[in-house]
Amino acid sequence: MSQVVTEEMKRDFVRRGFSRRSFGRISTLLGAGAASLPFFNESAMAQLSMIGSMPADAVKINANENPLGPCPEALEAMSSVLRGGGRYLYEESFNFAKTLADVEGVKSTYVRPYPGSSGPLHQAVLAFTSPEKSFVMGDPGYEAGERAARFIGAKVVKVPLKKDYSHDVKAMVAASENAGLIYICNPNNPTGTITSRSDIEWLYANKPKGSILLIDEAYIHLSKSAIPCSDMAGADKDVLILRTFSKLYG
Repeated sequence: MSQVVTEEMKRDFVRRGFSRRSFGRISTLLGAGAASLPFFNESAMAQLSMIGSMPADAVKINANENPLGPCPEALEAMSSVLRGGGRYLYEESFNFAKTLADVEGVKSTYVRPYPGSSGPLHQAVLAFTSPEKSFVMGDPGYEAGERAARFIGAKVVKVPLKKDYSHDVKAMVAASENAGLIYICNPNNPTGTITSRSDIEWLYANKPKGSILLIDEAYIHLSKSAIPCSDMAGADKDVLILRTFSKLYG
């Protein structure tokens, strides 16, 4: 859904250090689909459509494709939903959020469904970063938030992972006293490594005042040792949690 940058929003962006020349890019990030943004249309990604024919049973493991495909129960569920495809099932959005909230043990108002996690990631970047408030992340790490931050002119701080490839939370805190958004991908993409719950709790307790901790748990269900942090968001802490169906259920 497209969103309009209102005059009130413009004043807020200027107050946070953005120039008026940034409004075009901010509007693009708010209103455009992720796939239409410049950093999703790089030549390397465009070449994917030029790969040509592949064996029918080939699996793109770099894209996390499931070689087994949807299970029979999922196929049946999708089929049953299609039968109601001619209806606007508005009430299902509420029921869906409530179901997820019950699973995670949080209030239903704390759950916001999106068509993919790129949207809320971009919105968090817009809300909490600026030329004065940095986006802090591990290196290497998932680049979508970094690209969005650079696109709108926000400062990006990348902190090398530790020798065990977990996030160096102490170095991340020390790297920017003006952090606006601290991004932890756990398990981390692309290393697949875990940052411990104790390290995440230390990071929350010691992060710069006013900063937001964003924990991307896209791969949490594929790990036996990573501890979910949804309870931190449920406890009204300055924490945002991202989840997606595209990994475990994709």
